[in-house]
Amino acid sequence: MRKNLILLLALLVLVPSLQSAAQASQPGRTGMPGGTAMSDPGGTPGQQDSSGAMPGAAAGPTGTFSVRFSEKRIYFLGDEIQVQASIENSTPDTLRFRVADNRYYNLDFDARTVTNLAVAHAKEFTTGRNSDQPVFFREVSLEPGEKYSFVVDLTKYIAFTDAGLFVVQALWYPDLFRGPGSPVMQSNRMTLDVKPPVMGAEERARVEAETGALIARAPLPPDEVVSYTISARQKSQWDKFFLYLDLGSLLRRNPERDRAFRRSSEAAQRQMVERFRQELMQSRINQDIGIIPSSFEIQKTTYDSSEAVVQVLEKFKYPDYTELKQYTYLLKKSDRYWIIYDYEIKNLGTQ
Repeated sequence: MRKNLILLLALLVLVPSLQSAAQASQPGRTGMPGGTAMSDPGGTPGQQDSSGAMPGAAAGPTGTFSVRFSEKRIYFLGDEIQVQASIENSTPDTLRFRVADNRYYNLDFDARTVTNLAVAHAKEFTTGRNSDQPVFFREVSLEPGEKYSFVVDLTKYIAFTDAGLFVVQALWYPDLFRGPGSPVMQSNRMTLDVKPPVMGAEERARVEAETGALIARAPLPPDEVVSYTISARQKSQWDKFFLYLDLGSLLRRNPERDRAFRRSSEAAQRQMVERFRQELMQSRINQDIGIIPSSFEIQKTTYDSSEAVVQVLEKFKYPDYTELKQYTYLLKKSDRYWIIYDYEIKNLGTQ
């Protein structure tokens, strides 16, 4: 009897110890190896803390997210600041994500002064993100090597009220923003120098001349060339619009002009190209590439070492409706630069 009592007491002491050891050894109790850590910082989504760390920045789907300024130029307080955002599938698998009609559910920006003070969001962003309207979205799939790009105005996201030097980083929500802890991808950081506002075009030209801001070709990737060209047309910046266009090839898309071009001397061909340039500027010809879209979105980019294809959804807003067209731009590499030499258009209806 005494032996049995001693054995019972030993088991009562041993069992809890075994249970604790078993619980400690179970996977997922102290962490999930190979999983994605999701945090709920309880703060404002997309804002860095005082140490510069980004709370709630859970690892997003495999891929590369980057941003760049659409134009290498001087920015003045009150200017639009066009930024191109790109998601590239750098993996051997298909990359899938959601794109909302209301871009604020996909994209956010964090801007900070050189003293690490956060710049407030723009009122338009705050209103759009907190709207009670339903969020419509579509699924996007990228095959290996493909890229999805679009251009936004940074001032729609960040309220720049003072001139100065800023550090800007973008945040991409591949499954849409649903609150703190939503999976998010962080972009590279960019430095933005915003000059004080100027009084007029002459003063702006003087500042740009003093800072050496020149219009010249840069070795941009194909999608950025297309984005740069369309943005320039939206602003009627003709020198920038023509910068990456092969006007000779575009002129010859017309069979009659092509025959006349081939029969002409070299000097006459140059004159034909110059006339074509002037006709585009003065809107004397119905050339689709010269029509100004109200907005656009680069949907797909494919290229090899010498040829590239960039598909763009362009919207043309009229009083009673918006027309949708898919432009497919064909580019070729000339020296180090991608040049647009042809395009195709597909009508997608209206909305």
